[in-house]
Amino acid sequence: MKYQEALDIIRNKYNLQKIQDESNDTSKGYRVEGYTGKVGFITSMTDHFCGTCNRLRLTADGNLKVCLHSNKEISLRDLLRNNATEEEIYSVINTAVKGKRFSHDGMYNLAERKNRPMIKIGG
Repeated sequence: MKYQEALDIIRNKYNLQKIQDESNDTSKGYRVEGYTGKVGFITSMTDHFCGTCNRLRLTADGNLKVCLHSNKEISLRDLLRNNATEEEIYSVINTAVKGKRFSHDGMYNLAERKNRPMIKIGG
């Protein structure tokens, strides 16, 4: 279901009000008048946000992932075990972040990739 379709369905029943999102939010936030809390839509397929995503993930086994949907992982664990300097670690992380894609990194061919989903990275 597309983001706008879901929004329309909810708006038919509730007075859904847009709230201010931060520049790097990965969801579009709303609240319902008279209710506590908020609801967010993660629109990675219908209205991607990759260009503003500032998320980095460190997996349970010590790998850095700059995109959840990418199968690219960099072993920070190995760098640390091999006594890499702080500057070397910074350089590796900096290069990885600068290599983040503006849009989906392989999102459209997930079934063909060997990407580890969140449940397998310790998320």
